[in-house]
Amino acid sequence: MSKKFKAVIFDMDGVLIDSEQYWGAAEEGFLNKYKMTSTEEMSILFTGRSEIQNVTWMKEKFNLPGTLEDLIKERRSYTDRIYSDRIRPLPLVESLLSKISLIYPQAIASGARHDLINEVVDKFSWRNYFKLLISSDDVGHIGKPDPAIYLHTADKLGVRPEDCLVFEDAQNGVVSAKNAGMSCVALINQPWTRGDYSLADLQIDSFGDERINELLF
Repeated sequence: MSKKFKAVIFDMDGVLIDSEQYWGAAEEGFLNKYKMTSTEEMSILFTGRSEIQNVTWMKEKFNLPGTLEDLIKERRSYTDRIYSDRIRPLPLVESLLSKISLIYPQAIASGARHDLINEVVDKFSWRNYFKLLISSDDVGHIGKPDPAIYLHTADKLGVRPEDCLVFEDAQNGVVSAKNAGMSCVALINQPWTRGDYSLADLQIDSFGDERINELLF
């Protein structure tokens, strides 16, 4: 990747904020109630997908009782507190967002719900950094690795997919970005990262990696 870009797109959970490390403990009560056990394979499958996709998968896989809507509401009672009580920005995120915003339009493209994305950007006063906040809600609750969310984001930004640089932390997210025809930087070696990142154009351990500057500035 030697070219400069026309837009930068960030995943949210595990990229901008450290929420991913709290999901296992937060969801434990819900899983235990229905005698489910989280596995690494399940974590890789779920990360980047929409809430509706994941709860639908659990309902069908484990034959859970009740309606999908009731199960989603119940699961939220365990997990939504992550965003109100636990999250912090990842190191150096604030300075990177500020620097990029002077040159490129930025967007968030997350499998999370719109209300959670808005909660995060308002909590940390990031709204002015982003031209767009895109959720899987905007593409029919189709999460990653489907490329729909990234293609939709590029379209709304008015740029070609190949002119976008994506920051991701999940296998599903990397696959989504690459299937959309975008360049992708994968944040790896975090407590929550797992899976195959071989499709990423660049793998970094932190936002202090000097290769980010070489790519963008």
